[in-house]
Parts: sequence; structure tokens; C-alpha cells
Amino acid sequence: MVLFAAAKSFENATIPTVEATTLRDSLAKAKDQGFLNIQVEGDSKMVIDAINERISTRWRLLKIIQDIRMITRSFNTISFKHIFREANFVVDAITHEGHLLPNGRTWMGSCPLTATRALLFDDINSGYLISFSL
Repeated sequence: MVLFAAAKSFENATIPTVEATTLRDSLAKAKDQGFLNIQVEGDSKMVIDAINERISTRWRLLKIIQDIRMITRSFNTISFKHIFREANFVVDAITHEGHLLPNGRTWMGSCPLTATRALLFDDINSGYLISFSL
């Protein structure tokens, strides 16, 4: 498996908007890179549930969620799973790194040095290695 992560700083946006926008941009990048099988883990239950059509999408997120659904058609398989923030060590570390970078950053096949310990902990304790920063 390949780790693909992205982080970016946003100003004056709601947390769900930031989460959904980052996911949309990350999926577009994964599509451009030729990934076909995707597993998304995110700590925004609202965004994950909206994508999985378990809840109605708020009007402010509607266009972004529609974009995400459109991009998902490009993959052979894709799943979206909610992970509690307290258990999502890798994403927390990558998100922290993204807040420090004014233009954001994408990592493929690796992660920022600050997230390496979290990645190893997550891999050892979960049995699989994949994460997206949302």
C-alpha cells in the first residue's frame, strides 16, 4: 500500500468545509497519480456520513460533496471510514504540519518526519497502513 497525504492551511473556513475541500483535492491528486483502489479514513463524521449518503448534505458543503462523489467514479474501489480524532494519530500529525506551511504540501510514499512515529504506531496497532489527511 502507498501512503498519500496532503495538508493545507485555510483561513476563515468552517472545519467541515476544510475537511471536505482537503479530501476533494486529495482524491483529485490520487486520480491524477493513477491510483485505482482507495481507502479513506477521516475524523470528520459529518463529511464521511455525507459522502456515504447517511445524512443530508448541508448546503454549504453540497458542491464539494458532489465533486467528491464525481471523482470517486474514477476509482475501481473506494471506501470512506470514520476514525475518531483521538485514534487518528497520523492525520493529527500531518494536519499539524499543514498548518505550518502557507501553501500546503502533498506527500506520496512517505509522510512528514513529524508524523513518522504516529505512522509506525498506527501501522503496528491497526494492522494496515493507509491514511489521508482531511
